[in-house]
This record gives sequence, structure tokens and C-alpha cells, in this order.
Amino acid sequence: MNPILTKSYTAGAAVAASRFVKHGSSDGAAIQATDASVAILGISEQLAAASGQPVDVIKEGLAFLELGGSVTRGNVLIPDANGKGVAATIVAGTEQHAGAIAEISGSAGDIIPVQVIAGSVIATDVGIASADVTITTGELLALNATPKVLVAAPGSGKAIIPVDMQLFLDYNSAAYAGIGATEELELRHTNGSGQLFATVETTGFLDVTAGAYRHIYPLAAAAAAPVDNAALILCLAVGEVTTGNSPLKVRIRYRVVDLAMF
Repeated sequence: MNPILTKSYTAGAAVAASRFVKHGSSDGAAIQATDASVAILGISEQLAAASGQPVDVIKEGLAFLELGGSVTRGNVLIPDANGKGVAATIVAGTEQHAGAIAEISGSAGDIIPVQVIAGSVIATDVGIASADVTITTGELLALNATPKVLVAAPGSGKAIIPVDMQLFLDYNSAAYAGIGATEELELRHTNGSGQLFATVETTGFLDVTAGAYRHIYPLAAAAAAPVDNAALILCLAVGEVTTGNSPLKVRIRYRVVDLAMF
């Protein structure tokens, strides 16, 4: 048995049936939710309400929710711009207010049973963020002259601190050549002369004829000097590699810190 808790509110604006709702501008008022930035009050019953009319909101238990996109059973759902349910995507550093869990799979326009979880918050991790970047063949062949930006500059008074980095050479059909002894991949701030955080030996990596992985952590030999409002880039230390045709996929995990501590 799954008891349902329903409470009647006054619609502060038109509320469609089976939509996520949130608090209105006054006590006892409810309006249709438009995103996941504020707390979800519940899900409107299967009867629309015009502004000023009573609207029953299911706050606990099972409810029916109209979907704004494809979802899979078990997905945590958040509202889209029309109060319809869409699958939540976890974004580090971005707080999202969830409202339900899908009981079955469905597509946009479907009305499906969901478990109401009004008041839930997800993705509040403001610590470690992640970015996935693909360095194309053309970019890799010119990586010394033109470093690849992995994470954009974070704004004045802030600095990016790398946590770790994964690299995957997605081998195509030709290995890279022209690799010298000091021709290493470098993780730096700003450009090829910026603060160095980590290096990756290219011999045995870029010149192989199969897919290859590397996982590295920042250098720990000396304290790094974070740079205010500087991008995080990947470059090639000396010269350029040649002839290869394989993209390099990079996943970088990092923190953004305030340089003024207290």
C-alpha cells in the first residue's frame, strides 16, 4: 500500500494537469514549475486549474506526471520549462531540485506513474567538476603552436586547480611520428609558458598502433602557484608531431577555488 498525501492550494497562475508545481508568491499559492532551480512542491492532480482556482497537489506517494522528454524507469525527474518531467543530469556545482522518480519508461507527451520526492535536492557538489574534451587530429598535429583549452578561465579572483586527468588515444589507422625525447604533453595554465601541473610522455603513447590510456595526477614535487582567471590547457612541450590521424580524448577533473581565502 502506498498512501498519497494531497494538499489543496490556490493557483497563482494557470496550472496544467500532471505537472510539477512550486510555491507561488504568497502563502497557500502554487504555480507551475519552470526549472529545477527552486524547491518542488509536488505534482498537480489530473485536472487543470485556472489562476485563482483551487489546485490539488500530490506531495507524497504515487502520482501521474506528463513527460517533457524520454525517461527510463528509475530516473530522477526534474521539471522542464513547462513543468513536465525530464531526466535529471548531474552537474557538479549546480544545485537541482528533484520532484519524482519514474516508475516506468516513457517519451515526451506520455503521462506516467511516478514516485513523488518533493523537496529533494541533487547535484550540490561544488567541489570537483569534470570536463570531457576531444582533441582532433588537426589540433594534435599543431598542439605546440596552438594549445587546446580544456577548461575556460573561471573569472576574476578564481583559479582552476586540476585534480587528475585521463587520456585515451582513440587509434584510427596511422601512428603519430616525429616524436622527440622532450616532446611531452603538458597540462598548464594559460599557454605553453604557464604554470605546469603535469606531463605525459608521448613516446609509447602517441606513437602506438592501438588504443592507449594514461591517467595522471598533478606534480607534487613543489607547490603550484595558481593563476588568477586563467584557462587550463594541454600543449606539446617542443615542436609538433606528424603523420598521425587519431583523436585524443581527455577527461579532466578539477576544482575552482577563490584566491581570497578570508
